[in-house]
Amino acid sequence: MKLKWVASRAGAAFVIILSALFLTAVSYAAERAVKVKPKKNTGYAAVQHDTKYHALIIGSNNYKHLPKLKTAIADAKAVEEILRTKYGFKTKLLIDATREDILNGMNDLRKGLGENDNLLIYYAGHGEFDKTADKAYWIPVNAERDNPTNWIIADDITSNIKRITSKHILIVSDSCYSGTLTRAVSGDLSKSGERNEFIKKMMEKPSRTLMASGGNEPVTDSGGGGHSVFASAFLKALRETEKNVFTAEELFHGRGSVKEMVAGKSDQVPEYNTIKNSGHDGGDFVFQLAKAAVPGGHSAPLVPVEINKPSDSDFKIDDLEKEAKEIEKNKAAWQTKLGEMKQAYSKVKTFEQGTSPADRKSSAWQRFIETFGQDNPYSQEDDTMRQEAEERISYWNSQQQTAMAPAKKFLDKITGKTLKDPHTGMEFVFVKGGCYQMGESYNAHEVCVDDFYIGKYEVTQGQWKAVMGNNPSSFSSCGDNCPVEQVSWNDAQEFIQRLNQKTKNNPQPPFSKGEFRLPTEAEWEYAARSGGKSEKYSGTSSESELGDYAWYDKNSGSKTHPVGQKKPNGLGIYDMSGNVWEWVSDWYDSDYYKNSPKNNPTGPSSGKEKVLRGGSWFFLTWVLVAAARFWYEPATRFIYVGFRLVLPVR
Repeated sequence: MKLKWVASRAGAAFVIILSALFLTAVSYAAERAVKVKPKKNTGYAAVQHDTKYHALIIGSNNYKHLPKLKTAIADAKAVEEILRTKYGFKTKLLIDATREDILNGMNDLRKGLGENDNLLIYYAGHGEFDKTADKAYWIPVNAERDNPTNWIIADDITSNIKRITSKHILIVSDSCYSGTLTRAVSGDLSKSGERNEFIKKMMEKPSRTLMASGGNEPVTDSGGGGHSVFASAFLKALRETEKNVFTAEELFHGRGSVKEMVAGKSDQVPEYNTIKNSGHDGGDFVFQLAKAAVPGGHSAPLVPVEINKPSDSDFKIDDLEKEAKEIEKNKAAWQTKLGEMKQAYSKVKTFEQGTSPADRKSSAWQRFIETFGQDNPYSQEDDTMRQEAEERISYWNSQQQTAMAPAKKFLDKITGKTLKDPHTGMEFVFVKGGCYQMGESYNAHEVCVDDFYIGKYEVTQGQWKAVMGNNPSSFSSCGDNCPVEQVSWNDAQEFIQRLNQKTKNNPQPPFSKGEFRLPTEAEWEYAARSGGKSEKYSGTSSESELGDYAWYDKNSGSKTHPVGQKKPNGLGIYDMSGNVWEWVSDWYDSDYYKNSPKNNPTGPSSGKEKVLRGGSWFFLTWVLVAAARFWYEPATRFIYVGFRLVLPVR
């Protein structure tokens, strides 16, 4: 996907402001002059005392591979100063920021915010809009012209707005950014009712809004006296407002507003809209001057003098004597436990000398470790016994595998058997069920799955057209053998329903049952890791070999590829890492697998997002890890999201 680069400044400047719930009205004068008597109904509602304002300010001029900008850094510094000095924000400034700088800065701030805190993120730099894909991007300072690897896709960030618990979010963008993210705001909200009541309503209802310097057209990098036209107007409106408290909509539409100043100086027409599908409920973000900047505002009270009086407590060591006695009791208890451990150790040693099978001997040592797993703080003998127990478990497990080798060869012949659906041509690989350690090493847990069939390939555009009669894919020119994408979880369910109806009368089992479905997370990961092996990616654990098995950001050329061109994993399944993300059936819950059933877990009974697995052509290597999880709402569609199907074994 080669994009035409806009030569003028496509500088992306955006502000995310997370506003907390405001409380009661406090009276202040609307005019800024000293000694002016406050007018009736010019007061405003004060924010909660625990509400704080934070800002991450980003400005980039000195691009390594793209034309340098003139005013982005000056814009960022000026915005940082006014937000800190006049509006009381705690600020952090990033200059000439890389993709990693920007994402880490945003993530660090997000983790440190409370429910009542407000966050402002201002970005000034290059931006890009792809008309073909209808996608907007922010361009960090280290990005290359025709290589989107280090670009930041805008709708990925804005689609996560609903995950932010704060009530008010405002994005201010000096770029070709607003494209497909907004819908029109209806009317001038600032004229509704009395002012105090209006401000109160704006603070009570959630808002998700965007202030942009223009539509999708390029915007100028100059024309504002050392700033861009839009940045100059935005700064002037913040400096010269006559109100102590005001909404973002008033800042944009009011007298001497951002819209009036920008449209009067350039061809670009700024916009103020709500953000699509983001949880907007009619409110608006409310700006408030810092108390020190309000006429008549009170300065901080004097710090009281600390008066220290001498302590009248007596010297005592009764508590230390009591603790010493408890320590002696604890030592004695651990000595008794060590004696019990030695007796159990001798019993297991005797047991393994008998004729019991290897797996039973391994289980005896495993039970020994589970019973005496707690570390004795007064001895090293327990460590020595546990270490030997681990060695014996490993030995007896190897003996068990040797004994099971003939049976394993038989199962290997069954595993990998392929069936083909005569209606669509989809091929399915038989997967022998079993138990494995699901998840990353830090949160791995044992899960068992039954036998099942899984698609040898991702569902293709040709197979989608055979069932649905259309092709939603962005990469339709790739051909019928490329994976279908731009399909939501809901779209996949409709495809499955129609396919099951078509195959119910198929005489060839198992297709005659009409039981196609999405895999569970547990089934997907088990199959991706070649039957539950300790593979990092599907087919390999080596990052240097990953390109042999997967299409991802380093080798994809920014597009999908026909299925089955890379190496299959150990079960003969293709593209389970990379090419397109794959929907699975489970609702997303970050804590579910800590407490999930061991056998055939199917995920939570309800939720807001559905899980995706496997990574895609667009993403980095860490996302392609077989245990990595991602999630979107069921109605979400992206150019890197598809799916594959499974069938139960009857």
